[in-house]
Amino acid sequence: MKKYYIAILFAFLVALKGYSQITITQADMPQPGDTIRLSTTTDTTSLPNFANTGANYTWDYSALIPKSQTIDTFMSVTSTPFGYQLYFNNIIFYPAYVATVAQVAPTPPSIPSLTITKVIDYFKATSAAYENVGVGEALNNVPTSIMEDTIDYIYRFPMNYGNSDSCYSAYHVSIPSFGYYGNHQHRVNHVDGWGTLKTPYGTFSALRVTTTLTASDSIYVTSFSFGITLPVPTQLQYKWFVVGQHLPVLQVNESVVLGVPVFSNIVYKDSARMVQGIAQINSVLNGIKVFPNPAQNLVYISSPATISNAEVCLYNVMGQKIIQNHINKLGAGNAVNLDISALPSGNYFLNVISEGRIASFKVTKE
Repeated sequence: MKKYYIAILFAFLVALKGYSQITITQADMPQPGDTIRLSTTTDTTSLPNFANTGANYTWDYSALIPKSQTIDTFMSVTSTPFGYQLYFNNIIFYPAYVATVAQVAPTPPSIPSLTITKVIDYFKATSAAYENVGVGEALNNVPTSIMEDTIDYIYRFPMNYGNSDSCYSAYHVSIPSFGYYGNHQHRVNHVDGWGTLKTPYGTFSALRVTTTLTASDSIYVTSFSFGITLPVPTQLQYKWFVVGQHLPVLQVNESVVLGVPVFSNIVYKDSARMVQGIAQINSVLNGIKVFPNPAQNLVYISSPATISNAEVCLYNVMGQKIIQNHINKLGAGNAVNLDISALPSGNYFLNVISEGRIASFKVTKE
């Protein structure tokens, strides 16, 4: 009988632990080498209100249906272009800006006399905060490092239910032959919920954070002797954090116009799924193997099942396609190879594409 009561008590404690509050720390932020598959959708049909939250709350978003999938990749600072590391890998002169991880960012649209390419964000994780310390960009093909004049503290640690924090951040950059661009931002975080989160990826003990971002852009064009400051629509973000996941498992982004939230998109951690009728990775492509990895000269690609008319593409961390080969037939006993001997050491991404299906692999060149 005593053993029976002990078993009941143990089961109760396990169940209690599954629904207990969690704490998010530096260890739960992105790390170099992370590759995280994300699904995106704008379909909120039959989903609960994202603003709903509280203590020991259950958020059930298991009905989410993806419209597209991407893979977020985080890299070491030393693997980014050397010209970007002036501030973000310089512990002697700029210790406050030495980043711990970097991520390729979306390329903004070009404007007259200015083209921005090869954008990389730099982040710093410490025991006290997760910070955006700046960005590297090629401005009219000239590598440029832009550090935050006032650092953006994205999250403060330890992150616990009931916490609130805020920060002001700003940066500016002088652009030769163009003028000046600057940004000012106010970030407010509220850790307003904890409990159980359900998504198509799984069920988790989660901590919920609501973030409000208000910002303005300043532009000055030298050739016109004209400048203007424009407010940016307020951004409202709902984020659910889970211990050990390195990114929010679920994030909802809304733009607020005239005080009214206008739905934007939902991003959540996921596995490979059917997207718009096309399997990003199906059972056939799942069997593909890439070896050796890391490699020095040749990378071999094999498949236990026959795949016809495939494309093999290799991309660098900037997202630039550097190798593309057509394969008439890939199957058992018919491995093909890529010659990477001439490439610099570092991380690359290899896609095998067949009939609208994609298998993605991270490849390291020694």
